[in-house]
Amino acid sequence: MLTRVIVFIISLACLVHAQISLPIIPDPSFQLLSGEIIVAQQLNSWGIKIGPISLNLGLDLGVLGLKLKKKRDDENRRSRIRSFTGTETELLANQLEQENGKIENESKKRLLGLDLGLLNLGLNFGGSKTSSSGQSKSKALIILNLDTDLSKLFSWGDADNVAKGERGDTEWFTYISIGTPPQSLPILPDTGSSDLFIFGPDCSSCNLNTHNYFKPNQSTTYKNISDNWNFYYADGSGALGYTSSDILSFGSENNKMVSTEMKFAISTEIGGINKDDFKQSQRSGVLGLGLDSMSTIKQGSTLFSNLVKSNQLTENILSIRLQKGKQYQGNFYEEGQGQYTLGGIEENYVVNGRNGLTWTDVQSQYYWGITMDDILVGSNSVLNQDTTTPRRAIIDTGTTLIITSNSASSLIHGNIMGSWQDAQSSIWYIPCTTSYPSTGNIFFSISGRKFGVPISDLAWKKSGQYNGMCISGVQGGMDGFTVLGDMFIKNHYVVLSYGSEQDGNKIQVGLGDRTDIPTIL
Repeated sequence: MLTRVIVFIISLACLVHAQISLPIIPDPSFQLLSGEIIVAQQLNSWGIKIGPISLNLGLDLGVLGLKLKKKRDDENRRSRIRSFTGTETELLANQLEQENGKIENESKKRLLGLDLGLLNLGLNFGGSKTSSSGQSKSKALIILNLDTDLSKLFSWGDADNVAKGERGDTEWFTYISIGTPPQSLPILPDTGSSDLFIFGPDCSSCNLNTHNYFKPNQSTTYKNISDNWNFYYADGSGALGYTSSDILSFGSENNKMVSTEMKFAISTEIGGINKDDFKQSQRSGVLGLGLDSMSTIKQGSTLFSNLVKSNQLTENILSIRLQKGKQYQGNFYEEGQGQYTLGGIEENYVVNGRNGLTWTDVQSQYYWGITMDDILVGSNSVLNQDTTTPRRAIIDTGTTLIITSNSASSLIHGNIMGSWQDAQSSIWYIPCTTSYPSTGNIFFSISGRKFGVPISDLAWKKSGQYNGMCISGVQGGMDGFTVLGDMFIKNHYVVLSYGSEQDGNKIQVGLGDRTDIPTIL
């Protein structure tokens, strides 16, 4: 496997303004995964039923049991875990047999898709390995800069081009630093979940020989809480471990540091049909950035929430700018980049700066969920024709595409000439040549303002089965709300806000047009 070299620069001003920069470099680990498999896995992470998909890889996702639903009782979970193979499966089954109660509000919680093999590009919340001396209580603007492109420093060869074509604009990943001194780990940031989960040293099924993992005995600030922890995934896989607490830090070479103590889960076993994804991917966990109510860890909270509560940010906001990769008709030629900013807004990337943001209140207890007025293709309203689709949406960096109801998805694709839905898999396809103005762009109306996605973006990835067809960036099957994943986020500037005392700590989402993206007509 190709080795990644990560370069980051950290600078802290008098207010401990830290800037961390690193490139997003193509991940060659998924060059064998077709877009069909990626979409099937992602839809199933939301409990959306999908039929078998037979590919040249000799893999039948239906046979693999991807029809399982999120909502299930204890007995169903036991029976599914028993169907796994390997020693880790027996451990899972034995532990599950000892459980007495159901997971509270399980049907309302997002199941972390660690087995999906989707989130493998990069951010970096961590810093260089420095001591914890000189910790500062000053408020910080923490910038996670992904704009530096160092790909020319490496000779990737043809394998990189193949990986780009398969991976393009699937997801972005990052590094965090945990412990004292800091240990850097690759994780995926996910605004659709609320737990931090990482590999531990005793995880025999985590492929530790090819992955970074957290070493508790090397941290002087580590605390073992020892509460049992488990996750159950939509495809029937699962993970076991225990909860812990330590320092997440943002350090610099001048011995100044911004840090927060928080709870997280350490895995001891992973089981299920998709656990082999970890053998190829580089990630070692997930960083949830949703609302605290969705956390499955006892009295757990997110990194974002912790920094807000400890009054360490200049503003109680998290800004997200995902820069799309260069692609044409389903082929990607250059990976995207981007930046996450804790505590500030990159006003130069927002049309009309801060004043160009449209704010809307969060309505959900768990997600960054907002009211959606309408969906349009060109000037044609979708929701005026569809009275069943809820006018609700969530902002989710952990989902690659846009997922809406079956009825809304059908109406959207009814406006795209040549689009069709595979009868077996339920996956929507559109011609790779689909473009504006022959087909209108798609818009999501929020707080009276339209936020667009170019129709050419919807030709997301070339099909591995059907010549000339691309997997659509909009898929159906979501009954409760529309998931505005990275297909939407990469076309806008997104700000998540916990508010201030002046506005009653109102939780809101801000959306703005980007200065680096042409106007979407």
